Amino acid sequence: AILHRCTNQTLIVVLFCQVPRKTSSFFLICLPNTTKNMSENSSVVQIDEEKLITDLEYRFQYLCQFIGITEQDIELIHGSASFLGHKVDGLVDAVYDRLFSFSCTKKVFFSQREKYDDPSQTVTLDTYDLNKPQIGMRKSSLKRFIVRLVTKPYDKAMLQALDSMGRIHKAVNVDLIHMQALLAFVQDAILAEVFKMDTGTVDCEAAGG
Repeated sequence: AILHRCTNQTLIVVLFCQVPRKTSSFFLICLPNTTKNMSENSSVVQIDEEKLITDLEYRFQYLCQFIGITEQDIELIHGSASFLGHKVDGLVDAVYDRLFSFSCTKKVFFSQREKYDDPSQTVTLDTYDLNKPQIGMRKSSLKRFIVRLVTKPYDKAMLQALDSMGRIHKAVNVDLIHMQALLAFVQDAILAEVFKMDTGTVDCEAAGG
């Protein structure tokens, strides 16, 4: 699928979805068309709010329905893999460059340094750099995560992996505002690459637009 030059097409968006009253949370990458199906369903959809907290698959279905994600959208995500795949290294580097540009996000990694880095090295927040073992490990993990999002089915195993990712970030006390800011940055970076695609145009109707 080619995502290019279509003002009404579905586009890649990265969202962070925090579950209320729980520490569980998960990431979702999707291709929403925000106007799709809005006028088709005028009745109020009844949602079991407690089930949103306890049932990952139900939560995913709710998010898809709310945003307007269809199977066609997921096919477009997977269709982008061949183009975005070789961009992953650059995207991940850009993510960590940005994270290390602000004290409030850099300190998250600095606070975890003793678990991964040489304890004999004395560093400060200012001198802590991207060449540390912890950062190499985290970059590799993020690369695998991105590749999985654009290649694997959105089944129960995927949802559990996404939920686990969210729990890890909550466990290290990463504030939601920083995750939202980062994912907005990632979304912008991905869209920038999408619009660089020069292999043709997408049929908006075929793409669900």
